[in-house]
Amino acid sequence: MADIMKVIENVYKNGDLSFLLSSYVDKDYYLQNFKELFVGNYIENMTDFNYSKCFSICINLSDIDSPIGSQQFEQFIVENDNVYRVDVQISAIAPYAVVKYLRYEKKEHMLVAQSSNVPFLPNQNMYDEKIKRFLNGKGYALLDDVELTQAVPGVVLELQEDTPSVYNCLFEDSSSYYPYSN
Repeated sequence: MADIMKVIENVYKNGDLSFLLSSYVDKDYYLQNFKELFVGNYIENMTDFNYSKCFSICINLSDIDSPIGSQQFEQFIVENDNVYRVDVQISAIAPYAVVKYLRYEKKEHMLVAQSSNVPFLPNQNMYDEKIKRFLNGKGYALLDDVELTQAVPGVVLELQEDTPSVYNCLFEDSSSYYPYSN
């Protein structure tokens, strides 16, 4: 009986939706849409419903067909100074999304990422337009950094010691308040 109470408490009191999402939601639900939108780009499905409540699709904007963390990814950075990507996070529990442009560089032998709400290069604007048109067509509203970092009192999440943010509640119960803050 204690196990049942813990499960119920985790869902209703701690907002733990991982079993529901990982069991009944197809993590590849949006993958084909993005492959059709961005033919020729490497697309990495980063969706993981363990602590996330969102679909997470990363699109390589640089001409590289390798995932983050691979030897090819790091070699591309060495040869070209950086890799550009865009991370699209779509909440699985509410009609909201986040779009972040990422630039990966090597600094002092470490892979470092910088994020931006807008594309880093002018030739990346077409990606921004396609992504926003797609999200709008599906009924998702984009949230900005001010909205995402807003505290949500009265909500307890497993990885949050303090009051969680809108980002933590709708997208990812991460150890950081909002991972895209620079």
